[in-house]
Amino acid sequence: MTAQIQPLFAKRYIIPDMPTADEVLPYLRQIDANLWYSNFGPLVSAFETKFIAQMAKAHPCETPFFAATVTSGYHALSVALRLMGIGSGCKVLIPAVTFPACPLAVQNLGAEAILCDIDPDTWTLTPAIARAAAAQMKLDAIMPVCLYGMAVPSEEWDAFTQETGIPILIDAAAAIETQSYLKHGFVAHSLHATKPFGVGEGGLLVTADEGMISQIRQTTNFGTVNRITQSGGENAKMSEYHAAVALAQLDRWEHVKARRAELVSIYTQELQSAFPLARIHNGLQKSVVCNLMVSVKQGLLPTLLAEIEAQGIATHRTYLPPLTTHPHFSDLCCCDRHGKVIQTPELSDKREHMNACTHLDQTVMGLPFYPQMTNDDATTISRLFCQTLHRMDTST
Repeated sequence: MTAQIQPLFAKRYIIPDMPTADEVLPYLRQIDANLWYSNFGPLVSAFETKFIAQMAKAHPCETPFFAATVTSGYHALSVALRLMGIGSGCKVLIPAVTFPACPLAVQNLGAEAILCDIDPDTWTLTPAIARAAAAQMKLDAIMPVCLYGMAVPSEEWDAFTQETGIPILIDAAAAIETQSYLKHGFVAHSLHATKPFGVGEGGLLVTADEGMISQIRQTTNFGTVNRITQSGGENAKMSEYHAAVALAQLDRWEHVKARRAELVSIYTQELQSAFPLARIHNGLQKSVVCNLMVSVKQGLLPTLLAEIEAQGIATHRTYLPPLTTHPHFSDLCCCDRHGKVIQTPELSDKREHMNACTHLDQTVMGLPFYPQMTNDDATTISRLFCQTLHRMDTST
């Protein structure tokens, strides 16, 4: 079976699914005609409007929502935090299993990131965890994360804000269309090339507060209005060239979703033979999958990773190990999912008390997943994975 594996699988577990040059060309010609290249041009405006119209189809709601583009998913977080008043002396609660951009956006504003354990079932920071943490310390904002593109409950987070007054910024980096929007707060998306809705580099902020859109644009343009600096800010504007790719990607979005769903269906069907040794999270199956993550039986992961790689299939540990193990974040304050602050900086204590994060680290791995693979590729990888699992379980 190893001979049937394409050599590419040994090198790459993800390949961006971007529009072709021909698909982007009509929009590039519009740039030529408009002679407008950055600074809130007509293609940026068109994309923001069309994006919200597309999302409204997926999440019909009486509440209107508005979108503003930025240069990256990181800047979506950074700009939103600025507008939430986050700065020196503030504390923001963040799950410990996520991308480093989350705590870095907080730190780079002079605020303190608090890393917390996650819910063992949803793999996310939940309102219950946030309430427990808020009972132990003053929190100025909460940043739930749509881990691996899995949605978090926007209605529950809206209720949390109304109850506590603490603002919410959902990092929905890879959860475009999967994640519904907040009536109070921000939802941030990444448009990085590796995301299902990739444009190369870019980001989006979505809010129900139309007045925030002008503030986002001011903040992303050095805090200026009519060239006069009115507030702090940064250079985080999306260019017309990235908007051209974004419009082309929007044109093919239904195809993008359908192809990913087809591959997920194949993986899911084939991996049924590995249950209960392995499974795909139900929340992941409901998303527009970016990373194909699989939970495996405790104790098998280190050997399994080595054996799968030895058979010519690239594996990965996206967002793992938890941020608590990263040297730059090792001294951050942490709390368990019951709100208890972990007083010592020892990694062993963090692993013991943040046990859901630790369990993920010990049981979750990723397999190759990208639309360019064939259905037979997905079947072959799945079956080899299952055969390896069963062989290992029998030997133990």
